[in-house]
Amino acid sequence: PNNGPNVGSNNNNGSNNNGFYFNQPYGGQPTTPKPTTNQPTTPNPTTKQPTPNPTPNPTTEQPTPNPTTSRPTPPPTPPPTPESTYTKFYLLADCPYDDNERENLMPAYIRNLSPDADFLVHLGDLQYAKVDDCQEYAYRSAASILKKSPVPTFVLPGDNDINDCDDHEHGEYMWKKYFTKPDMNWGSKRHGFDVTRWGSLRESFSFVNKGVLYFGLNIVGGSPYSYSEKRERHREHLRYIRRIINNLDDDAYKVIVLFGHADPGSNHDDFFEGSNGFAAIVEELGKPTIHFHGDYHEWYEVEGDFDVDNYMRISLDGESINPPIVVEIDVKRSNPIRVSRRRKELDVDCCRYGWPRNDEL
Repeated sequence: PNNGPNVGSNNNNGSNNNGFYFNQPYGGQPTTPKPTTNQPTTPNPTTKQPTPNPTPNPTTEQPTPNPTTSRPTPPPTPPPTPESTYTKFYLLADCPYDDNERENLMPAYIRNLSPDADFLVHLGDLQYAKVDDCQEYAYRSAASILKKSPVPTFVLPGDNDINDCDDHEHGEYMWKKYFTKPDMNWGSKRHGFDVTRWGSLRESFSFVNKGVLYFGLNIVGGSPYSYSEKRERHREHLRYIRRIINNLDDDAYKVIVLFGHADPGSNHDDFFEGSNGFAAIVEELGKPTIHFHGDYHEWYEVEGDFDVDNYMRISLDGESINPPIVVEIDVKRSNPIRVSRRRKELDVDCCRYGWPRNDEL
């Protein structure tokens, strides 16, 4: 047998004719040689990055441990506005007495009132009982006119409203129906006063506003329908006046204003005169006191009435002869009370430029 190599054989199966495989370990199975790949010389090449310009001594900003938020500085608190000591109010009396007043004069006066006033007071006699006979239309008409006031309105009874009615109970009924607390029930403007009221009709009242103590009292002219009722009513007024004054600090008010209907006469001595009367109270207090009333229907002034230096009394025009008067009071002034009849030809002797007229009071 030919045991030599077949040198010229083109055998691609990796074996010779003797059955031996090339490149094979002894005793193993033939292996397929792994192809070799030409690897680059450097096993893990790195790309060279450009070197940045070094920061000399770099500093790292540390966070603020407790950062604070800057708040805008609030504007300075303005000084408190001084409390106003000025007050202004209107007064009228003894109207309407006829149809011309009801339909023309009085409605025009009320319509032309300035809304910047604090209040209006009607001092009584809203009809003429001898002609109107206390019929309901007279009460209704007067209430309808006054309801149009641009300021809160108080109404006091006059003798023609109840006392002079043939049927006194009917007069009281009409009053209750049309004039019970009008300052609280009429219009949209409210005064905000702390009002004390008394009387069987709750018609008398008192309040303090801007350093002024006000009393509105049921004191009527004419002959009383009942002297016992009149005396008890006057005693009740004095009790309330004393009680109210005793409950007030002396510096709570510097001026006193009294509203009533009657022109004082002998039927009113039990209220004004005597050691316990209203004039004695005014003298004891020593504060400027001004008393406004109707009933006489003509203007006049009495300074030092009842022999009391600090007592001023003024009677108002009636029957819509002139418009409502205006009263201005500023307790910071040494002569705090000013009164105007609102027409150039109508003078006010006592109080046009202020009353009291000197600093002695």
